[in-house]
Amino acid sequence: MKKKNKTTRRDMIKKGMLGAAVIATSPVLGSEASLAGESNQRAMNSLLSGKTAFITGGARGIGLAIAEEMAQAGANIVLFDIASGQIPHVGYAVATESDLQSAKAKIEALNVKCLAIKGDVRKLDELKNAMQRTVSTFGSLDIVVANAGVTQAGSIEEFSPEEVSVVYDINVSGVIKTTQVAAPIMKQQSSGRIIFISSALGRMGNELFPIYASSKWAVIGFAKSAALTYGKDNIMCNVVSPGLVRTKLADNPYILSKMMPNDPAPTFNRVSEMLKPGNPINVGHLEPTDVAKATLFFATDATAKVTGEVFDISYGSTARNIG
Repeated sequence: MKKKNKTTRRDMIKKGMLGAAVIATSPVLGSEASLAGESNQRAMNSLLSGKTAFITGGARGIGLAIAEEMAQAGANIVLFDIASGQIPHVGYAVATESDLQSAKAKIEALNVKCLAIKGDVRKLDELKNAMQRTVSTFGSLDIVVANAGVTQAGSIEEFSPEEVSVVYDINVSGVIKTTQVAAPIMKQQSSGRIIFISSALGRMGNELFPIYASSKWAVIGFAKSAALTYGKDNIMCNVVSPGLVRTKLADNPYILSKMMPNDPAPTFNRVSEMLKPGNPINVGHLEPTDVAKATLFFATDATAKVTGEVFDISYGSTARNIG
């Protein structure tokens, strides 16, 4: 007795049957898709439920975008930021107290709790006080994002000792101090995630940003060392390295004039357009949310057994680098 032939999906496509079936049942599929979307959103909102995320440089830019992304995933948030408006020997304005309070309101609007703490990553005592307050308020310190950073632009011989020091004190020493304070707390919990924000320039040399690039190389080296140190304590340490991002760190007259010295009125969009031709995809910059989504990945169960890794999100600009 012959078996009845079964119509395969490929056969249906060839005969046009599948398309007709989709059209005929589109209201039902639409309803199912809507339900699936709602289910996915609920799952997203619970990814970090019950967790606490501590984010340095959280008042604006990448730090705030990460805070918003993690808040949407259910985490309570601590925003730690210098919020001083200016830092000596940095050529552009940094976040203000008003920025910090505005960021807090944005996070709380996402139905999670938020602490906004004014502090300097160069000062160990301020980090200690802030993280102790975090644990006393929320009961744990689950995720730390070492994001605070500044930049300088120019040729190597242009920089004063003070300009060099401020970059290294914040971008490198600040990251080390953040880790030194967070790690003992996470060791007691036998769990934690430390996510370091480096840069695509931490994967290559750059004649216009030599001090910044070298500091971001240091972040990667330190993060890998931390991964080796704390893996046994179930603390995962990973790095996100973005390309150019539309933030106040890059979108300011000081940096733009250095990047486009022959343009009398340089803009961020012009810089982005200038960079596009050198990239394998038609992108010249990222938005802060792009970085935030990559950072969230390292905070979820998807990377529970991942440490010491670097996630390049630089529109393919590092594809030519030596592996």
